[in-house]
Parts: sequence; C-alpha cells; structure tokens
Amino acid sequence: MSDKFSVLTDLSNGAKAYREHRNGSLFSDTGKEPRTFTKAEACAWLNDINSRTLDKYAKELGIDPKRHDDAEWRVDINEIYQLRDLLPEKKRKASKLDRRNKNTQIIVVQNQKGGVGKTISAVTLASCLASQFHQEYRVGLIDLDGQATASMYYAPETATSDYLTVSDLIRKSYELDDGETDKDAISQAFITTSIPNLRILPASQRDRQVDGWFHEKVATGDLTRPYAVVDEILDAVRDEFDIIIIDTPPALTYTTINAYFAATSVICPISTTENDLDATSGYFEAIEGIGTILKAYNHRGFDFFKILITNYMGDSSSVEVRADIEKYFGDHLYSTEFKHSVAVKQCSGLMCTLFDISKSEYPKTKASFQNAVDNAYAVVSKIHSDIERAWSK
Repeated sequence: MSDKFSVLTDLSNGAKAYREHRNGSLFSDTGKEPRTFTKAEACAWLNDINSRTLDKYAKELGIDPKRHDDAEWRVDINEIYQLRDLLPEKKRKASKLDRRNKNTQIIVVQNQKGGVGKTISAVTLASCLASQFHQEYRVGLIDLDGQATASMYYAPETATSDYLTVSDLIRKSYELDDGETDKDAISQAFITTSIPNLRILPASQRDRQVDGWFHEKVATGDLTRPYAVVDEILDAVRDEFDIIIIDTPPALTYTTINAYFAATSVICPISTTENDLDATSGYFEAIEGIGTILKAYNHRGFDFFKILITNYMGDSSSVEVRADIEKYFGDHLYSTEFKHSVAVKQCSGLMCTLFDISKSEYPKTKASFQNAVDNAYAVVSKIHSDIERAWSK
C-alpha cells in the first residue's frame, strides 16, 4: 500500500527546490547588489548639482564612476552617500535628523485581510525612507510574517542559512558567545541590506510555528506577558534606529498583537474592492478588543492610525469603493494612494522595491517606472509628515 502522505513530502521537496532556484536566479553569491545611479540620476538625487561639481567630488573621494565595462558613468548607493557627505549644508535636500528628544517611531503595517499589499507597502516605506529622505534616517524592517516575503527582498540568504530570525529572538532559541549579551545578539540579528542605513530582522519558514509556542507557554504559565515579548526585544535596539517598520501576518495572532503593543503608530493597507472593504470593516468592528488588551498592558496609545489605499485602479468600481472608504473612515485615510502599476509588479517579481533599482536598469517602459516612483514617494511623504508631527509633540 502506497504512503498516502507522500504527496506532502513531494510538495515540500518541490517548494525547497523552487525557493533555491528563485534565490539563485535573483541574487549573486555576495547577496543583493546595491542600487546604482547614472550621472543624471546622481545629479538629481544630490539636489540637482551640476555634473562638473559631481565629477570633482567623485575625484576627491577617489571614486571612479567610469570603471564599469557596461556603463559610461555609474556610482552605487554607498558611493552616492559619500558624495552627499561632501555637500555644504545649504546644498543638501534636508538637514540631518536631530535625534534629541525623538523616540523611535515604530510603525506596524497590519490588516487581518490578506492580499491588500501589506508587504509591498512595508518594504516600499522602509526603502524610501532610508534612501530618498536626506535626513539620513536609520531604518529597521522587521518581518513578523512567517511567509517571510519581506525577507526575500533584503535577506533571501536567511531561508537556507543559520541567521537568527524574529521567532528565534521571541523564543530565545539561541546561544550567546563568551562575553556576548542578549542585547548584542538582538542587535546582530538586524542584518545589513543593500541600502546602507536599512537593516532587517528577517523571518524564515520555521517562523510559521511561533504562534504555537505562544499558546504552549501561556498554557503552562511560563509566559506572563505574552503580548509584550516583541516590545521587550526592541528595548535592546531602540537607540540604533529612528524608524522601525513591522510587516505582520494577515491574522490576529499573538505575534500581531505583539506588533500592536510595540507600535507607536499603525498603517492599515486596503485595496478598493468590495470584498476587501467588507473584510476590513469587519476587522475594525472588532478592533476595540485589541485596544482593551493594550490598555491592560499600559500601552501609551498610537501617534497615528491611518488607512492607506493600495493598488488603486482608478476605474468606476474602485472609485465607488474609495468614496465609501472616505465616507466612513475619511478622518483616518491618507489622501494619496498607492496606484496600480505594472512597474511595481515588475519590481516585486525581481524582489526589489522601486527604490532599489534605477530607472536606467528598469527593463520595461521608463515612463511607467518614473510615474510609479513619483507616486510612491508622494505616499511616503504623507507618512513622513505624520512621523514628523509625532516627533514634534
């Protein structure tokens, strides 16, 4: 008699083979390549300095932009950050962040409805804040979703290597080296990415089981504050980040409520379909229960809780749904939405955001790419304004 469970083994083996192929086709042995800039892109990014000044700065730093066989002139993001450091203060697009009296802003991206664009919103927000805002924010990205999609963007190696993941930190399933502290281990778990000032605390497929660990520990009485675990982890690294973005699973689990408890602010993505609005409205009807839990743990409340429309098509159906969202939730709705874009889909297929790739490298229509970049920057600028307002308080 054949093993009727062998299909599960076949599926598992196929999935592992696909993920190895996917990682190998997208990333080199040294990891994800840093974003590059042509001369025109570098001049624009550096507040429209002229090309002669740009070449003078590059020479001063010992950077040879013409060293590449496949490009007439190109620098990578590490080099362009060095070039920015040479700019006089009055020539910078924005002053460096004055960190005095500014608590780390921790923004959770959450909706219990799946497929609304949580991950693409989280990674786009993180990469844009890190690379496009000249305040030089130190940005952290936490992948709290066991599907580990956000990690595929910036840490695909964690799928097959012994990197610490968020669930390892939650369960404290790691060993300390001689002289190492928990704070050291947590800090090192936030690994560097292709954007110099963006670090990620990754997830892996084994993180799918972490909610079972919570249930077990609560049942045995070994976990007296089950909703504060992530917040306690972040206590070790708050001074290393200005902004932390948390991508969450599409479910109201222990990990999700942990994210809420750690959060200073929340963004709820929603796409403009009746099904998504119905599901999200049902979620909001029950969301006061989360507030009750947070109050019981003495949570300070949120600086802002906003709804972000994603994948906006602009057709008659989506316009109608958007009108309903504005009618019933308008006070909490961002006025600018992530528009539907082939460029976003193309970049997602390459496991990069719009801010990880230059227009010159984009393989499709350049105009559609630039439109998507402009739209994403406009959305993130709205969120950035809320962050600044929170700090100003």
